[in-house]
Amino acid sequence: MDIMFLAAIMLKIIFVVAVGFVLKRTGVITDELQKGLSSLLVNGIVPFNILEASVCEYSAELAERVGFSAVIAGAYYILVIIFCHFMVRGFKLDKNSKRIIITMVTFANVGFIGFSLTGELFGEEGTLYCVIYNLFYNVIMYVYGINLISGERGFDIKAVLKKPVTVACIIALIIFFSPFTIPDMVLSPISSIGSMVFPVSMIIIGCEINEMDLSMLIKNKYAYVVSALRLLVLPLIMAAVLHFLGFRGILPRTMVVLTALPCGSMNIIFAEAYDCAPKLAAVTVVQSMLLLIPTLPIIIAVSFAFL
Repeated sequence: MDIMFLAAIMLKIIFVVAVGFVLKRTGVITDELQKGLSSLLVNGIVPFNILEASVCEYSAELAERVGFSAVIAGAYYILVIIFCHFMVRGFKLDKNSKRIIITMVTFANVGFIGFSLTGELFGEEGTLYCVIYNLFYNVIMYVYGINLISGERGFDIKAVLKKPVTVACIIALIIFFSPFTIPDMVLSPISSIGSMVFPVSMIIIGCEINEMDLSMLIKNKYAYVVSALRLLVLPLIMAAVLHFLGFRGILPRTMVVLTALPCGSMNIIFAEAYDCAPKLAAVTVVQSMLLLIPTLPIIIAVSFAFL
């Protein structure tokens, strides 16, 4: 992999995150505006970025790789959930903290950061694999994650299907597997809106970093455990397994990068909604976002070297 390309990607991330940090610190971005940007990103921008992935030219080989991405994503979630349940047994924490640690390790920031990074690194094909990964994220978060955090049982299928991201994922897959394509005159504005994923997501991260007490980020040892698993251990294991199985190219690299993302912001939202260790959730999400900057180049370099 070209070291200058990687350096350019990291510089771009740091610069835009810094812009978000300064805009929030100076009051240009208020709390209300930050919430609005988050909602706009997930519900208004990311769906267009997903739809753009459907323009990948269909081929039997690509369709097969899409199927493999579904198997890899499904296996990842099942195995990580099982591992986390055994892991937290050794932690001297209350039940709520153990529950939120499980979801923190399992569910990454696919919606905010995943689509922007895979698009930057791997183009439309990478985004297509991210679509599959995100579908698993949405279903498992709403089937398993919310039940674990809330302590309740049940599954609200309407909540999943009403999410614009889920709808966009389904439409993108239908278009990809069908003989139809999006006309250029429609694709152009879709691409324009979808291209805003990266800057808006990085600005929001800068805003969230601005709000956190740095002493809290440094002192919480359990946050370090989660960050280490999310940003280094799990993606390196993913890279090793896929290398051993013989996968090479964009598919395994995308899967590794998606596994190396920081904890998902949805963990904070649900932790606050159900009063399930919200402070631990907030500290861990922000810490993992900060540590992404030094760890991501390592994971990208490993994925390009061995996959």
